[in-house]
Amino acid sequence: MWELAGQLLPEMVGLAVTPAAVVACLLLLGSSHPFRNVVALALPFLAVYGVLSVAALAAGRAAEAANDDPATTRGWMSIVVGVIFLAVAVMSWLRPRLQSAAGAASARATHRAATEEPGWVSGLRDPSVGLVLVAGLLLAVVNPNVAILVSGLGIVVTADVRLSAQISGIVLLLAASMIDFVVPLLVFVLAGERGRGWLRSATGWLLAHNHVISIVVLLAFGVLFVGRGLAQVTA
Repeated sequence: MWELAGQLLPEMVGLAVTPAAVVACLLLLGSSHPFRNVVALALPFLAVYGVLSVAALAAGRAAEAANDDPATTRGWMSIVVGVIFLAVAVMSWLRPRLQSAAGAASARATHRAATEEPGWVSGLRDPSVGLVLVAGLLLAVVNPNVAILVSGLGIVVTADVRLSAQISGIVLLLAASMIDFVVPLLVFVLAGERGRGWLRSATGWLLAHNHVISIVVLLAFGVLFVGRGLAQVTA
């Protein structure tokens, strides 16, 4: 079990670092119903990831008799996830440059987008619970962390351990995915007005640097997963 937990550590860290989810959570903590809204944001993540986990575990148990080398399978899955992350990072880095090259009008639009508050940010300032649930569902589905979860599930279902250990591994992955919501909420509750001031400052900083942060996170995990996968495939 502990060996499996060690193998899942990169995936757990990746699931715990979701810039978009953190920003959305921080915005909702400033709304008139912070606790309700943060829970409503987290529930779709837990539901989507839970369904994927159950499906992966069932598929893994059904394919238990396959003769493929588990290490090779995990390696190729890690490489695929890493390549996806690197590709998304490159596209994110190139997008503003392509927009700037399109002409002066496009450059002005890019400048306005960088200086004005995005519409989705305004929408989460004080939303209805229905809007939060929809936003949570969209963030859970259209999210690079789904690839990280799939990589982690691949490790779990191909591990030569008992079913109870596999279930424990899945629980660790799901718990890691909730850190984005639990930590800001705990700071909000326990740190008082000073902690809420920190959260407001963190929200502004993340909104101002979200593009760069996302690229750095994608590059870091892309290199990590590709390197780990290549090591497993060539071992």
